[in-house]
Amino acid sequence: MLHAWYGLLLAASLTLTGQPFSIDHPTPTTPMVESADGLQSVHAPYPPAVQDALRSVRKSGGHSVVRADQKTYVVIGAGQRPTGGYRLVAERVEKTGTHGYIIHVREQKPAAGAMKTQVISYPTLVVAVPDNQAQVKVIFS
Repeated sequence: MLHAWYGLLLAASLTLTGQPFSIDHPTPTTPMVESADGLQSVHAPYPPAVQDALRSVRKSGGHSVVRADQKTYVVIGAGQRPTGGYRLVAERVEKTGTHGYIIHVREQKPAAGAMKTQVISYPTLVVAVPDNQAQVKVIFS
């Protein structure tokens, strides 16, 4: 009976706040500070080609480069993880030439012993480069 009460209370609070429960991908992260080169992690909504790339790398992992809206989008996925709490973080971006970039990405795992949502997750990250000719290399560290 007590569990039913909590469920009812949760449903009522969601109804009152008007906030639907949804999980948007990629996994929300603290946005990377935009660098002097204009690099930034970006959040939805994405151009259709970026959404297609997200669907492609979400489960399998890896990365894909998409050129849209005069930018180069780098879509990075870690693949399937057993619980929530995983995320990808762009640690460093190096400019290696006129159009060359290296993005160093790290997977942040949930802390040992921390409470985690018991749901399969697919951590992803999208980084935008304001150069539609960018040659990007992604290094997982």
